[in-house]
Amino acid sequence: MKAEFTVFEDADGYWFVPHCEENAAIADPSSYRVSVHATKIAACRMALLQAIETGATELHLHGFGSTTGIKREATSSGLTPFIYWPSITTRIAPFVRAKKA
Repeated sequence: MKAEFTVFEDADGYWFVPHCEENAAIADPSSYRVSVHATKIAACRMALLQAIETGATELHLHGFGSTTGIKREATSSGLTPFIYWPSITTRIAPFVRAKKA
């Protein structure tokens, strides 16, 4: 069984929704932003915990905030991780962070 989530970034931090709700969350983020985390890895860890609780064997993470660091944690928890390319559509922050020089 697979657990599939989309990770979002906005001004408040990082949060996630089930992947099937991605388009609805982009259209109305305030209705889907339930639990906000200060870091990408914290949001990914919560998604991992949900996957474990549901008995999933695969963790699929989409979106801007997904971090490849979660791969080790998912593997050590017995799940097969799938981390997809970042998507700018899931970065809904009202600001653009300055690039590092």
